[in-house]
Amino acid sequence: MLESKRRQESWFVMLPVLFGLTLLFLLSFFNRFAGLRSGDGEYAGGVAFLHGFLPYRDYFSPGPPLNMLKSALILKTFGSALIVSRIAGVAERLVIALVLFRWLIQLFRPWHSLVASVVTMIVSTGDLTDPVASYNHDAILFAMMAGLAASLALDGGLERRTIWLAFVSGAAAALSLLAKQTVGLGAIACVGIAMTILLAKIDGVRRAALWSTSFAAGCAAPLAILALWLWRDQLLQTFLRMLFVTGPAAKAGHAYDFFTREMSVAFDPPTWILPGLLGLAMSWWAIRRGLQAKDLRVATSKKQMIWVAAAAAIIGTAEALAYTKIPAFHDFSKSSVYYVLIGLTLWLAGQMKWLFRAGLNRRAAQAILFGAVAWSIAVTLSLSWPAFEPMTLPGLGFLLAATLDGVQARFKWFLLIVLAVMVFLQVREKLDMPFGFGHQDEAPVRLANAVSVQPQLRGLRMAPEMVRFLDETASLAATKTGPGDTIFTYPEMSLLYPLTGRQPPTWSGSHNIDVINDALALEEAERLSHSRPALIVYYRLPEQVLKDEEKVWRGGRRSGQRDLIAAVEGLVANYRLAGSYVVAPGDPPIDVYVRP
Repeated sequence: MLESKRRQESWFVMLPVLFGLTLLFLLSFFNRFAGLRSGDGEYAGGVAFLHGFLPYRDYFSPGPPLNMLKSALILKTFGSALIVSRIAGVAERLVIALVLFRWLIQLFRPWHSLVASVVTMIVSTGDLTDPVASYNHDAILFAMMAGLAASLALDGGLERRTIWLAFVSGAAAALSLLAKQTVGLGAIACVGIAMTILLAKIDGVRRAALWSTSFAAGCAAPLAILALWLWRDQLLQTFLRMLFVTGPAAKAGHAYDFFTREMSVAFDPPTWILPGLLGLAMSWWAIRRGLQAKDLRVATSKKQMIWVAAAAAIIGTAEALAYTKIPAFHDFSKSSVYYVLIGLTLWLAGQMKWLFRAGLNRRAAQAILFGAVAWSIAVTLSLSWPAFEPMTLPGLGFLLAATLDGVQARFKWFLLIVLAVMVFLQVREKLDMPFGFGHQDEAPVRLANAVSVQPQLRGLRMAPEMVRFLDETASLAATKTGPGDTIFTYPEMSLLYPLTGRQPPTWSGSHNIDVINDALALEEAERLSHSRPALIVYYRLPEQVLKDEEKVWRGGRRSGQRDLIAAVEGLVANYRLAGSYVVAPGDPPIDVYVRP
């Protein structure tokens, strides 16, 4: 009774700390950028759906529809402003934090799990392209929920409990697939196969068979609903081709391209991978030790509350310094990606011995499952980009909590200092550059003090030049185009389509090199040339940038992006330049052209 009461009291303290520190970070920047380049795809997709535009029928989409449907539902319920999508993204991060923390405390001390969860939630936002509201995080959340449900099933209990947890786990894994096909397929395969093996070794073949059957049923339910919807609208074949043929062709021509890209990014520059390797070497013994013992003590103490106060002070100090002109240290969080990816790979390789030995206990099985799901998420996300900070969810929390549990008391102060530095640098970095994509960076939060007159942008504050660009472009579209006219943005600025109420003349709204393959790019160039949109918003990629993208995504070969650029250049040569905007110092201008 006393232990149960102490556990409840600890939860009463830890959850507000978890949510409070995560919110303290997220609320400092979530509404201080536009997400102009590839940052508002979720919002644009939701608005398009509410206006009757369906993916796979009315426009090209290389991803599943769950994120779009979720966005449409939220916008329909709470309003059509972009801030609604951002607030929903913040709420989703809090749910991810809760799932991560709940999963970690099955294996590690609660306060160590809390520290690891907060650090992971902050570091995992480190990528400049993180837009807060993201289909990547939809997929990660559902994959983590699938793993947590499976981990609870490893606790044992009645067969009925295992069946229901398996169904929930399967449904969550399928929803992950409906948010992002790579992460979802990884979750289905990883959780389904790993759990079957682990349960067979611990509870016997019968329990494993029950799990597999119920897990498959859980997977089938949401997938069947989607398939029926697509089949009814005669879109199923188109959907499958876009997701598994046309879309992947933009990422790689051959399977080995993913590996070579991973290696080229990891070692160019090596300053990303080397700190990760160093950190792994220093913490490896503690990780192994932390995964060998379990401590369920949950009582609070003055020392633990000092941790909380220190964390709040670190975040607050970093946020205060972000309003100065002191430069931030960018991209340090990439080393955490390699820390997770390499660390999980090595640890799981060492656990393969349990496939051939008896004596596997439940906690060891839960640790293997956690590591396998975290590794699956990291690897499948790397197929989109090799060093992407969301890859640290949930693996960084797993490794940090194990390190905190396993480190000797006399060295724990050093580890806490390292974690404090990680948090400080990440907060400082994010507020210095809240968003950026493809050499088009947005201004620091200290400069985001202007408000747009557009109703869709209420609640946001952005840099004055960004506000001027958005307001004047929307005004041009309102005065120089009619309801049947189209506009076009290149390479991709999806926010302008819902902002102006106009659609592109092309099959795809995004023409990023990793979204459309070269054959489709050529088709789009021909469509664009024949359509002559009323308004063209054009960001000229420097030649070196284009070559760098072709090196990463096409192995240095000429890409179809050059066909699109030639088509745009051919059109704007006969258009009137209506405005030119430099939204961040040092970036090329964004030019707005009006058809004469």
